[in-house]
Amino acid sequence: MKRLILLSLILFTLFSCEPYKKLAVGNDGPVYTFVDDSLWAIIEEEIRKPVEKEIRTPQIERIFHFETVPLSDFKDYRASKNLMFITTLDRKDRTSLYVQRMLPDTALRMIEKGERYLFPIKEKLAKRQIFIILAAPDDEALLTFIRNEGNSIYDALNKAFIERQFEQLYYKAEEKEITKKLFEKYNFSFRVPHSYQILEENPNERIIQLGRTNPYRWVTIYWQKGGLTSVLDERWAVTMRHWLSLNYLDGTYVEKRFLTHRLVHWGNRPVFNIRGLWGHPEKTMGGPFSSFYFYDGVTDRTYFIDVCVWAPGQIKNVYLRQMELMVSTFFTSEKVLQEYMK
Repeated sequence: MKRLILLSLILFTLFSCEPYKKLAVGNDGPVYTFVDDSLWAIIEEEIRKPVEKEIRTPQIERIFHFETVPLSDFKDYRASKNLMFITTLDRKDRTSLYVQRMLPDTALRMIEKGERYLFPIKEKLAKRQIFIILAAPDDEALLTFIRNEGNSIYDALNKAFIERQFEQLYYKAEEKEITKKLFEKYNFSFRVPHSYQILEENPNERIIQLGRTNPYRWVTIYWQKGGLTSVLDERWAVTMRHWLSLNYLDGTYVEKRFLTHRLVHWGNRPVFNIRGLWGHPEKTMGGPFSSFYFYDGVTDRTYFIDVCVWAPGQIKNVYLRQMELMVSTFFTSEKVLQEYMK
């Protein structure tokens, strides 16, 4: 507990130095990184592995990617969404000295003792910004941390991305009446962002589809009774996605070569997910999709929720991940609806 309090004080000290903050600018992918060239040559290969994860959309897009920047250009990047400083305390280059002046003595002691090397700071210089300091006593300790705990860097960036996207999706307005209507008619719903509209309702086939334009995005929800003892595996999910494609997504198809499968959690709810690519047999159309499937004991139903994007010439992974966050607000509790509608 004392260590948590100490860390909170350290982060508060780092965080509280800017009295007024503008909104962070730029894209979500670049991580503008300030690091001495000689140190970057040592760690570059190892640090890219856990952080620069990829999604096919159909081109390969990196969720985050490092872009090293000279410290002399810091003012040009200070309002960016993702900033990172990397150094070791035994170095005397400009970046190392800058970081050591920035960190309070308590943080420097934690680094020297090997207690903590990673310091993610929310909104240090701009709103919706993540400012990360990665510092170790020496090169060997830094490399060891990256190899063993490099995913924590990705986790810090991804957490900031999620918080940023939730604010972006919902801070202006929401389609609360649509959310309420869906729950009252079907006993489930999710937080519907501004500009989404219901495109199709087919209670007999147990299908609902919502969408919006600029770029085109679609959410399709299918449900069936029961499923507690059913086998909900990847084969079942691909079959369901194929059925949706033929009947409700304009006869599109699933490109099976690039399917990925994982387990995610929406709060306390475990949810299976497949990501992949869709295409059209006749039209020049295609893009990424993400399908979620799970059993819900409150309604005694199995749900299959699909999101897909068509955004020619644009970066698509952000739109896809926005939609994944959107449907992760799914609920079947009237209490949740009442809280939401306040």
